[in-house]
Amino acid sequence: MLSTRIISLIAVTVTILLPLGVGARADTNRATFPADFDKFDLYATYDRGSSKEEAFALPETIELSKSGKPLPAGTRLVLGIWTDYKLTGYFVMHKGVDWGLDVEEERRTGDWHFQQFGLDKQVNRTAIADRCESCHQSQASNDFMFTIDRMRDYLP
Repeated sequence: MLSTRIISLIAVTVTILLPLGVGARADTNRATFPADFDKFDLYATYDRGSSKEEAFALPETIELSKSGKPLPAGTRLVLGIWTDYKLTGYFVMHKGVDWGLDVEEERRTGDWHFQQFGLDKQVNRTAIADRCESCHQSQASNDFMFTIDRMRDYLP
């Protein structure tokens, strides 16, 4: 028979770990900055006074977008963020096989993950991918992209 001390220890452990969701799938962010970013084309610019966003993709990605089909796993899209006329960082939208399973269903954006990077192209750990997900969810019919029309219309 288990001693009262062991039973108490088990009860305390369960009480502490249960609210933390131990055993539940932890969210993972797999988005990485593309090593070949120098090969990406600027396909759209969104000016907002002293702020702007620049959308980049590989030429192959832009060509694939013209088919009207969702972009394939492995696709990376980069958004350059400008504030007060200065480049301040990047957002990367990266798609993988079954990556949507890493995210709770109510936050899922297909198999896309999002991450913010500094000018040094290192992960900005203070960025909150939830904000990207919540906005991009409204674009499910466009493979979760706001810029797909501009990409499809782009001519080099």
